[in-house]
Amino acid sequence: MGIIIRQSVRNAILSYLGVALGFIITIWMYPNILSPEQYGLTRVLLALAMVSTQLANLGTQNTIIRYFPFFRDKDKKHHGSLFLALVVPAVGLFLLTIILYAFRPEIIKYFIERSALLVDYYWLVLPLAFFILFFHVLSAYIRALYDTVMSSLLLNVVIRLLAATILILYFFDWITFSQFMIAFVSTYGVIMLWLFFYTLKKFEVTLKPDFQFLRKSLLKTMGNYSLFAFFGGVASILVNNIDIIMLSSLAGLSDTGIYAIAFYIGSAITIPRKSIFQISSPVISDAFKNKDFNLIDKVYRRSALNLIIAGGLVFCGVIANIDNLMNLLPPDYTGGVWVIIVIASANLFDMACGVNGAIILNSKHYRFDLYSTIILIIVTILLNYWLIPLYGILGAAIGTASAIVLYNVLKLFFVWLKFSMQPFEKSIFPVLFIGGITLVIIFQIPTLFNIYADILIRSLLICALYLIPIVSLKISEQFNQLVFDSLGMITNQFKSKKS
Repeated sequence: MGIIIRQSVRNAILSYLGVALGFIITIWMYPNILSPEQYGLTRVLLALAMVSTQLANLGTQNTIIRYFPFFRDKDKKHHGSLFLALVVPAVGLFLLTIILYAFRPEIIKYFIERSALLVDYYWLVLPLAFFILFFHVLSAYIRALYDTVMSSLLLNVVIRLLAATILILYFFDWITFSQFMIAFVSTYGVIMLWLFFYTLKKFEVTLKPDFQFLRKSLLKTMGNYSLFAFFGGVASILVNNIDIIMLSSLAGLSDTGIYAIAFYIGSAITIPRKSIFQISSPVISDAFKNKDFNLIDKVYRRSALNLIIAGGLVFCGVIANIDNLMNLLPPDYTGGVWVIIVIASANLFDMACGVNGAIILNSKHYRFDLYSTIILIIVTILLNYWLIPLYGILGAAIGTASAIVLYNVLKLFFVWLKFSMQPFEKSIFPVLFIGGITLVIIFQIPTLFNIYADILIRSLLICALYLIPIVSLKISEQFNQLVFDSLGMITNQFKSKKS
């Protein structure tokens, strides 16, 4: 558990630094520099690239985490596993290129009526998918080596600094919008190359394959797992991006841009989950190999408790400041309030369920992830086709939130049935109670004259009302340790500066 806490803390710090940058870029810069249609274009391109990436990686990301314990040997450079990790998605990318070219007329026909701007930049999907594909493959590889910090730094901080730079260039008319879009795609190329050279230098791995180590039996089991991981990954990424893709077709790029910003705000509470999942997955993979089910159960329960504590704090902050956040945006974006509430609520439930997905994917029952996700795709598409024409962006939010909740309920019951494990402890109930009371008290405070002062004061009060009882009641030993360690670091820094 020590490495999970250490890496999660570092990732959380980088993630929240990324949130701060993302707040400036997404809430202030994008809406005031780009039109909703232009911003919607960037989000749809990312969604299409993410789906394309899952098609191209052929299940490589999850396979790396699942089977790396069999390759782990520092002296032998992990048996040339990096070569295998890169060559498989390279083949997938070649096949994807053929698909995107062959089906270009059908894809364009789907978007041309309400999202004509996307048609003009369709050709950017392939290079964007290329950069994202290999970034995530490399990220999975170094995660298997218990390093999640660099990929978090690049994805949460560096990419946003680069985005801010090109937005400033476009704002001052130093580049055209076409050049902006090329630069937007290129930023992902920068972080991909950065991570590639970092992997080669830090871990001293090799691109030379070790064919003698690749036994037929190992390749066969890896191939079977990759097949299900591929379909499961495609299904999962479709669930996460189908709302953006369908909105651009059924409602247009402007509504997509408004929805994307509201969705971003509502998803801010998931940052701790991403940090913990990144490092928990390889730990759980090793625990399955060693048949250490007690460790898996411990990780499962502690992840759920600590995630609901962290997620509850951010949830309170988002909901209490929702009017202030809307006032910071141009008037076109005010319709996103209920999208934020719906998405944030679904994500809070997702966090309360702990790392159930990591347990399933790293067990012999990994096929269940595919079956359950296929059901969710069908449900999500049907809900979106029904709800988007009726309720617009709120309909998309309801469809996505329903998918999140249903997916977690299925995984909860499955892990309970197969492993007799469930993540919920009695300690969760006082956390929810404290969060509810915190919101009730905060909503009694009248709005101050200045938006920024109101956000600051409300956020500080939320931290005090929420954290003091959480820490005092000693609900989570790990969370208390994190709080006191953080206070100790701040105190030491202050003393060193003072002296």
